[in-house]
Amino acid sequence: MDEKGIIGIIGAGGTGASWAGLFAAHGYTVRLFDTRPEVAKQAVTRAAAAARFLVEKELAEPGAAEKGIGALVGVATLEQAVAGADLVQECVTDDVTLKRAVFAQASQAAPDHALIATSSSGLSITAIQQDSRLPGRTLAAHPYNPPHIIPLVELAPGRLTDPEELERARAFYASVGKEPIVLNSDIPGYIANRMSAALWREAIELVRSGAASVEDVDRAICYGPGLRWAVTGPHLVYHLGGGDAGIRGHVAHLTATKEGMLRDLASWTTFPADTADVLAAGVREETGGKAVAELQAERDEALAAVILALRKTGRR
Repeated sequence: MDEKGIIGIIGAGGTGASWAGLFAAHGYTVRLFDTRPEVAKQAVTRAAAAARFLVEKELAEPGAAEKGIGALVGVATLEQAVAGADLVQECVTDDVTLKRAVFAQASQAAPDHALIATSSSGLSITAIQQDSRLPGRTLAAHPYNPPHIIPLVELAPGRLTDPEELERARAFYASVGKEPIVLNSDIPGYIANRMSAALWREAIELVRSGAASVEDVDRAICYGPGLRWAVTGPHLVYHLGGGDAGIRGHVAHLTATKEGMLRDLASWTTFPADTADVLAAGVREETGGKAVAELQAERDEALAAVILALRKTGRR
């Protein structure tokens, strides 16, 4: 995909529109399909806005973006979306039966060279790829929302994925500004969502137990570890925390303390019945009634600033 080609997006909700904005910003022809025509139409508008946002924040080149924006289109059928496509980015509801059917249909209509990727948050690509005509060219490519801004994309192979095609996918996503992480196996939730789930469980329990408010739990992450994690991951954080002895020194010095925390952490595996009610009340207080769209805009501005800062320091 060195020459700007065609990308078909199946499922034009928030994730699909955001992916489309990223690809358009890099000059690709993007076709959006959704079973709800009005959603596909809205997604074209949202994708164009996302691409222009990247240009405004100096995260995309103006010339390529205008070319891509001009080639953004909603189409009436899945077959129209994937005809001649170099990449099919599937973004439908996280349901393995639905995704398996979409992969089967897309593989019949897509050209033989096409990569077909699911944006699933953690479903097994091995299960999804079973009925595909092109199983070797299928993979998971899980973004972190919003995909047009957050660099991470997690690439996971299924049992039938060709390693060479996985590498081709890695090179492509890197070329559009993503930071590809390649998993060695197909595990539920991939990497980032597994760690996020573990953190969120404890965040929920801190609120439910009365230890802290929703706002203070969020602030604890934003103004503490979240800042460090934007620069160094959890292992490197503790390596630096160990001084000259590095990670070995950190483990030796804080083993008893960390183990005490681990024994006290929440361990439930199903959400307590009051989870939504407790969190909704706390989020309402934290946000002061701001609309979701306003919060998203504030988030996107901050994320773009962080990414630019990281680039200037050579971290990205």
